[in-house]
Amino acid sequence: MLKLNENPIPVLSICRSPDYMAPNSNHIQIGFPSLPAPASTTHFAFLTEWLNDCDENHRGCDPVKKYPPPTRLIDLGSPDAPVVRLIQTTTTETVKYIALSHPWGQGHSFCTFPHNLAQHKAAIPVRSPNFPDTFRDAIAATRALGVRYLWIDSICIIQGPDGDFEKEAKRMEDVFSAAYCVIAASSARGQRDGFLRTRKERQVLQLRDGSSSSTQKGSLYVCRFIDNFAEHVLNGPLSGRGWVLQERALARRTIYFTDWQTYWECGCGVRCETLTKIDNKLVSFLGDPSFPSKLSSSLSDKGFDRGERIRFYEDLYRQYSRLNFTRLTDRPVAIAGLEQRMINNLKAKGGYGIFHDGGSLLSRSLLWRRGAEASTLNRVDFSKAKQKEGKSLPSWSWMAYDGAIDYLDLPLGGVDWRNDAVLDPFSSLGSGRNDPSNETAVLKAMARPFVFEPVGEPGESVDVILDAGNAQGVTGWEAWRAVVVGTRRIAKGEIVPVEHRTHYLLIITALTEGDGHETIYQRIGVGYMPGGFLGEEGVQRVTVG
Repeated sequence: MLKLNENPIPVLSICRSPDYMAPNSNHIQIGFPSLPAPASTTHFAFLTEWLNDCDENHRGCDPVKKYPPPTRLIDLGSPDAPVVRLIQTTTTETVKYIALSHPWGQGHSFCTFPHNLAQHKAAIPVRSPNFPDTFRDAIAATRALGVRYLWIDSICIIQGPDGDFEKEAKRMEDVFSAAYCVIAASSARGQRDGFLRTRKERQVLQLRDGSSSSTQKGSLYVCRFIDNFAEHVLNGPLSGRGWVLQERALARRTIYFTDWQTYWECGCGVRCETLTKIDNKLVSFLGDPSFPSKLSSSLSDKGFDRGERIRFYEDLYRQYSRLNFTRLTDRPVAIAGLEQRMINNLKAKGGYGIFHDGGSLLSRSLLWRRGAEASTLNRVDFSKAKQKEGKSLPSWSWMAYDGAIDYLDLPLGGVDWRNDAVLDPFSSLGSGRNDPSNETAVLKAMARPFVFEPVGEPGESVDVILDAGNAQGVTGWEAWRAVVVGTRRIAKGEIVPVEHRTHYLLIITALTEGDGHETIYQRIGVGYMPGGFLGEEGVQRVTVG
């Protein structure tokens, strides 16, 4: 590969044909300078070879068999009877199927509703002009890969107010973990776009031996560099969709169709249609078929210590909070499968984007903050979702808001955590912790008043980040309360008065106060400041909802 001006992305790549013979030619990668046409026999044969190689040689990439099949699948029929129809499965059968990851896009979507369910079970009108090209391409790809059954969310889940989305959405871990393979329409922006379309042209120059081209065996090529998984897939249109992050992490292996080429991802890395292989630890975190094995405490002896595992989940939540949703109420549901896996691997309890392991995780994960690009975080109205009781997520959960989040920049190993400041909010919750229809968790916390207005320049000794906007000029700080979850650790032998030590805190204010009823507080932000800003009198344990 050739780079210019220290740019990390190459501009040109060099490859050779298999029969090219020259001194040190083994150092030049064999590759395809020009790619086969999308949906051609050669193209699908190439994708089938990826699948076959993974089946035969990659332990741990095979579909999870412990999960029951999806409630419904699309039967693509046989060559003799190619009728496409929706079928109901049973929990005892084993079915090989492919799942489609795609963006819904704007405008009318092709869906199954209660009123057309019977029609779709008889035959889905794939030849109708109203049938989306993305779905038509998914059918063609699935058939070409030798698989009979296909799962598409808008068809296999009954949509609408009388549908079963709320029930089926909780099964996404099953659907994508048990799929034989996932195909991702990475270049599409909606159901109508398709993904088996003409790709962008790649410039190629064939090099020849100037002394005697007639005697040269094989070919050497200089090509425009197109092996850019980060740009084509991770930053592509599909990856901006909120559900896709979980779909990618849960899938055992995925084929991505982009405007430039087709990519393959499984537990052994990322492969390009040009024959390049990409091995990147940050990329492989979500491509890991056993996600999230890097969070497992059993890996601490392999370099994944507690601090790195904390950074992993913080980065994951940062990324997720910046994705888009058609329905904001899907925000806690679309990551529930991943969150439960992280809870298990961290040997913790948790939910709502917060973890509790009996140590510092609860305090640390509560110190999320409004992202720098977000002027405000607005509460999501869960009362409009199809929930039995219409309860909202607690105010101390970032999943209760619409907007990007970050975390306070805390020194790893440099904080004395006050684990008694907040009590376990998950002890009484059931398995569906991210379902607002369940009893909302409450946080019991030790709160103290402010004695001075907590203002200062960010980056200095005082910083307050309010969820609803910048703290500068905000009145009413006298009604705020501080939950001190930790203080900056001082060096051995150093003496620093408590009023000068940096305190990391959750900021709350009273939400309701009634006749003889308990006052409920809500989170309004986070911050850090010297202890001298906080009062020692009037400290009490309060309930934060």
